[in-house]
Amino acid sequence: MALAGGSMLFAGHPPIDAGWLGYVALVPLVALSRNLSTHQRPFRAGLGWGTLAGLVAFGPLLYWLLPFGVAAFGLLVVIQSMWLGLFVGLGAVYGERLWRPAVLVALWVGIEAARGVWPLGGFGWGSLGYTQHAGGPLLGVARTLGVHGVSLALAAIAVAAEEAIRTGRAVWPAARKAEIPAEHLFGAIRTPLLTVLGVLSLAVLLTGEAPEPTGGTVEVGIAQAGDTRATAAAGVNRLDSDRIQRVAELALQATQPFAADPPDLVIWPENSLDIDIRTPRGEPIADLLAAGLEAVAPTPILAGEYIGGPQPNTLFNRMTVFTEEGEGASYVKRKPVPFGEYVPARSLLDWFPPLEQIPNDTLPGAEAQVLEVAGAHIGGVICFENIFPGLVRDQVLAGADLVVVSTNNSSFGDTPMSAQHLAFSTLRAVETGRWVVHAGISGISAFISPEGEVLQRTELFEPASPRMEVPLLDGTTMAMRLGSLVPGLAQMMAVAAMALVLGERVRARRTGTTEDD
Repeated sequence: MALAGGSMLFAGHPPIDAGWLGYVALVPLVALSRNLSTHQRPFRAGLGWGTLAGLVAFGPLLYWLLPFGVAAFGLLVVIQSMWLGLFVGLGAVYGERLWRPAVLVALWVGIEAARGVWPLGGFGWGSLGYTQHAGGPLLGVARTLGVHGVSLALAAIAVAAEEAIRTGRAVWPAARKAEIPAEHLFGAIRTPLLTVLGVLSLAVLLTGEAPEPTGGTVEVGIAQAGDTRATAAAGVNRLDSDRIQRVAELALQATQPFAADPPDLVIWPENSLDIDIRTPRGEPIADLLAAGLEAVAPTPILAGEYIGGPQPNTLFNRMTVFTEEGEGASYVKRKPVPFGEYVPARSLLDWFPPLEQIPNDTLPGAEAQVLEVAGAHIGGVICFENIFPGLVRDQVLAGADLVVVSTNNSSFGDTPMSAQHLAFSTLRAVETGRWVVHAGISGISAFISPEGEVLQRTELFEPASPRMEVPLLDGTTMAMRLGSLVPGLAQMMAVAAMALVLGERVRARRTGTTEDD
């Protein structure tokens, strides 16, 4: 059961991308928690088997992290896997008590949300709701309840399916031998089947409509540099001037197709300017940016850049508006990558040799920052910030009518990482009711509609200059108004259920009954 559940959770995401598995991936894990509820030590057994399921799911899902070292990859996979173990363990402890299906759904959503915020800011990669990025009846739920609402619907279907399988198996032998009327078989599985149909029907009602366009548009071009395999990931040693210049030259080449008929805005994605162009060492890169601005003048370029921070060995990762007249406003990345762009508790960990490749710490931006450029109000997020619904929500509530995801996935090569990353932007488009411009320096780049339709998707490591006239929207979806209400309620219900179990055990001990777990 652990192997089956972990395998299906993995296969629901790219590269296999079998989104239909999202409906049933939790069935083996729910059954596993039920079977372990009679174990002498249910929580410990559930934690162990659930963690195994997590290793099967997250190991292959996150293998693209291996170039950063086995230690970083292994630690992240184990942490994410233990969250899965917690789900199975707590489900086993709850056992067959009243409201078991609702509690299991709440446990899944609550744990999934907690995984997205802890530790070190969280890592929501591989959440169940993202399996629906390619469409289907549940994708629209994100517009009302967010990605965690999609996960809730999938979990509810899986819990109901497991209940139907269990009750069906219990009465099937007698029904087959005609020892009981065949109607009893339907009666046994009727409630869970109606639950599945109810969830699917409710999903249609919850889809709603995307906000109406304002009538304004902005034509956006993306300068996808192409083959930037030599580009190091953000935050690592930036001493290779030849590499930095090569990336900027490729960005300039991808800008040239816009010269004859410039769009309203050109995006140079994250790390296009991989050095502070205001320093003497950055002058050659500043010249390449100036050449790009001249080619598309008077169109501004929204460029991903690094600048020095207030202390030695500190940096800011920004997207900044540049015009021929000079530098405009910037958005500063608010969630740098731990052990990728900065080292947490560096003073305690400096002895660890692999961390030598991260000599600089990227500092976080303080708040949401909407950029007014080319008639649009752009809510930017940088790289893996798009897996945090709250960050994108902040930008939308600050007035963004267009979302731009600027990213550099060059270090991850031809792995499925870039396709997984694009899936997150799809959910952000549906949640926010905004068009999302997903701009990658090495690809994948695309334009994503508020319905989740992916347009003009480019290939990895191929030069490309996609452009599109993008509608601007300023209405507020229900998901933006509710924020984290859905996972918050799920966590409250899960805590209440576990408190009930704990209370029962305390009372049992007082009356002389002992339990091992």
